[in-house]
Amino acid sequence: MIPVVLASQSPSRRQILRDGGIDPVIIVSEVDERALEDEFTGSVGELTTALSEAKARAVIDRIIASAPPTLDGADTLVVIAGDSMLEFDGQAIGKPGTAERTRAVWSAIAGQWTQLHSGHTVAVLTRTQQANGTVDQASDDDRGDDADRNDSAPFELCALRSQRSATSVLIGSPSTEELEAYIATEEPFHVAGALTIDGYGGAFVDRLDGDHLTVLGLSLPVVRELVTDMGLFWPDLWALKR
Repeated sequence: MIPVVLASQSPSRRQILRDGGIDPVIIVSEVDERALEDEFTGSVGELTTALSEAKARAVIDRIIASAPPTLDGADTLVVIAGDSMLEFDGQAIGKPGTAERTRAVWSAIAGQWTQLHSGHTVAVLTRTQQANGTVDQASDDDRGDDADRNDSAPFELCALRSQRSATSVLIGSPSTEELEAYIATEEPFHVAGALTIDGYGGAFVDRLDGDHLTVLGLSLPVVRELVTDMGLFWPDLWALKR
């Protein structure tokens, strides 16, 4: 098994991986997302990829500097990072944070089609004494003789790739009383676009056109494609027994 590090504190991203058979180690990136958003000049979709890559690189730097004991015994590991934003009328709608901002967001998007963008970044790290410039060899070593392992050797970045996905979302039209009840849960404060389909907000989404996992913040088909393109075998990441 190749261990996976999730560079996110998102419960939904962690649950998506667990449902897919992966039990990730959580390392929060602590990236200043607001500062990056303020400086960014590209599209909303490009912003999500920039944020996911920033999170991945921050966690990679920490692992290279000092890998946590939970990664002892690993010659190869995978880092996964993601970020999501709702786009409406060409503008990014992130996490509103407050009741007032949540009301403003819902005033604009209720009854409208929107786009939910999720950026994904996947990186492969290997122990330095075994890194040879190819991920395929690292994957073979991971399945090899444990006697050759040196847990004291630091990791180094072997490969990193990013990709984004988008799903169209038709937002429902909750009544004033329903919206106030939703705001009282504080759920919309902490999620992109002021709603999430896997919580209270799921009742206020009328239709999806695209991958529902993109809306939840991490598209497993996209992540599998990135992992496979870097020469690893997706089932090698599975850790959970059914």
